[in-house]
Parts: sequence; C-alpha cells; structure tokens
Amino acid sequence: MSLQDPRSSRRGQFFGSALAGVCTAVILSVPASAYTARFFGDSYETRSLIYCGFMLWVVCGAIAVFAKTWKTEENRLSVRRIFLWFASVWLWPLLLAASSLNSRKSLHK
Repeated sequence: MSLQDPRSSRRGQFFGSALAGVCTAVILSVPASAYTARFFGDSYETRSLIYCGFMLWVVCGAIAVFAKTWKTEENRLSVRRIFLWFASVWLWPLLLAASSLNSRKSLHK
C-alpha cells in the first residue's frame, strides 16, 4: 500500500501535511486522553472506559477531518497547524456541522 494519492495528477504526491497533521494530533491525544480520564474515574475500570471512549472519539475525528481536508491541505506543518489539527480531531462534530451548513447555504443560493 502506498501513501501516495492514486488520483493525483502530480505523480508521486504524498498525502503530505494532512496525514502528518492527523497522525501527530492522534499521538498527542493519547496522553491528553489518559490525563483527562484520570480526573474523571475513581477506579481503573472507569478510567480505562473513559480513556477508550476518548480515543474512539479522537480516531473517529481524525478519520472525519482527514477525509474532509486531505485533498485541499497544502500548508506546511508548523506548531500552529499541529495545534489546529489537535483541536480539530477533538471538535470534529462542530467542523462537520459547519461544513454541512455551508454546503446547504450554497445549494439554496
């Protein structure tokens, strides 16, 4: 399996900063999820369920945000962009709702 875009007109194009950004956001979310779960659970079982829920949320967000942006993402990765990716994988329902709302508005024009 190649990480290159098979539909790209530019041969050899890598998924680029979109893939790197989403992977970095997921990696940074592992300790963030663990520390957050520590505050909410009293027992190991509760903490682990909260952690698994957070990680499922983050992975779903990473897939959703990557699928929405990988074709248009051309900016280089920076600390600001990594923070943006991190926030995006946590707040992905808001981003998808805003995108859906924008597409509905453009259909009614």
